[in-house]
Order: sequence, then C-alpha cells, then structure tokens
Amino acid sequence: MRAAQAGDPTGLGILLERHPARLHAVAVGLLGHGPDAENAVQDACLIALERINDLREPAAAGGWLLAVVVNVCRAQLRRPAHEHPLEELVVPGGALDTVAQSVERGALRDWVWTALERLPEPQRLTVMLRHFSTASSYAAIAELCDVPVGTVRSRLNAARARLADELLATAALAHADHDALREQTRAAGAALTAFARTGDQNVLDAAFTPDMSFRMADRVERHGRDLFARLLSRDFNDGVTARPQRVISGERVAVVEVLLDSPPDHPLHCPPAVTQIHFHRAGRTHRLVSHHAARP
Repeated sequence: MRAAQAGDPTGLGILLERHPARLHAVAVGLLGHGPDAENAVQDACLIALERINDLREPAAAGGWLLAVVVNVCRAQLRRPAHEHPLEELVVPGGALDTVAQSVERGALRDWVWTALERLPEPQRLTVMLRHFSTASSYAAIAELCDVPVGTVRSRLNAARARLADELLATAALAHADHDALREQTRAAGAALTAFARTGDQNVLDAAFTPDMSFRMADRVERHGRDLFARLLSRDFNDGVTARPQRVISGERVAVVEVLLDSPPDHPLHCPPAVTQIHFHRAGRTHRLVSHHAARP
C-alpha cells in the first residue's frame, strides 16, 4: 500500500491482486452470482486507482477495498431495473462519469491505458464501452460490436482476467501518452463540427480515409467518405446540430459520444444522442460504427 501511494504501479497491481476473492464474495452476497457481481469488483478496483491516497493506515487496505466494493454494489442496487444507460447521455455529468474521471485524473492513467492497449481489440473495445462510455449495457455493446449478448459477457470475463496480468507486465515499461491519443480522436470530432458549420467536405480529409466504411442508425454498412459526407449534409441541412460530449481514446480504436439537437420545427428528426466507435488506420478513421439512443 505504501508503494502504491508513492506512485509505484507494481505495488498497486500486487495490492489489487491480493484481494479479489474477498471482494467477489462480498459482491455476490449483495448482488448474487453473475456478471453484475464481477462488474462491481472491476469498478471498485478502477475507482481505487484514483482514491489510493484516501487511505491513511496501510494495514487497513483490505477493509478499505471491501468498503469501496460495497458502495459500488449499493449504487447498482439503487439503479432502476428499467434504466437504459445510453439515455443518461442527455444529462451532462452525473454518476456515469465517476470511473472514467477517476482514471483520467489519476497519476497512473497512462499505465492503465497502456495495459488496455495490450488486450485483443474485441476485449479492449468491450471494456472501453462497459466501463468508460454511456453505451454500457450489454445490449448496447452487443449492437455496437455486432455480437450476441453472451459474447459480450464472455469478452468481459476474459478481459478482466487478462487485464490484471497486463497491468503487472507493463508496470515498469514506458507508457503511451494518452493525451496525444485523445487529441487524435478529438480531431475527428473537430472535423465533423467544422463540416456541419461550413459544408466544406475537404475538412474531413485529415480525419477520415477516402475508403472509410460506416454504419449509421439503419445499421447498413456503407462505404466511402464522399457518401458519408452527403448523408451527413442531408441532416445538417435539415437543421440538426451535433455537440461532442465525451472522448474515450485508444491507439487503434476510440469511442466518441455526441448529443444531437433536432430542428425546432421537427423535434423528432433524430435521436437525442449517438455513440460512435472510430477504428483507426494510420491516424485516421477508416471505419465508423454508430449506436443511437432511443427517441423520447
């Protein structure tokens, strides 16, 4: 614990590996067997990354971690069963930001993302959506990844086991600059914003490949940056505006969440929000997949 508080990633990795059985037992006692309990343990460990210095007595580390997982479980029990995570995107801020902000503010942030980048892409993307985005329900992840819900659960389980090993394996390595990756993803959002404002398709060139493929609300796979621009122009010309809200950046894949405002005279023109997955090639988006929030 003292090593972890001093900023030693190996110390934190060993600390988290020492207590998973106890944490899982508590989560099962509160939530029952299944993915909810496993996810609660994962969330608790991520939150502990940022709150490590809250603990004054190192010998109390085990009890402190148990208290964190209990709080996570209680928060999950208070959440209405019918609640759809993506719908919460229309309300800025809120509890959904907790895990992502904790890691982003933490001194060990780049280490965590370096370990995430070592996961196979399907596992990495599933973890990013589940723990850092508002499209975090199994159904939303399944739609974005075009796989059954059962596959989402199995990928999360596999990623959870492998991530612990990768955190220890990368503790002493040089870690990628996550701010640089974030700026790369923001460039795509800035290009879309500029295109909506000016109608100049050339602003998309630096952020999207000419042969890009994309999937929009109808889930039809289409190809070509020119076609992508034409379809976007149709909505923008109708008066739709887009406001990027959150960027979850990775070296080869990123998640961008955007609020959509329909024109006043056609309030149901478009869904209130969209979650986009950007697959990168040589620094540009070569495939884009979208998941739209339900209309009110």
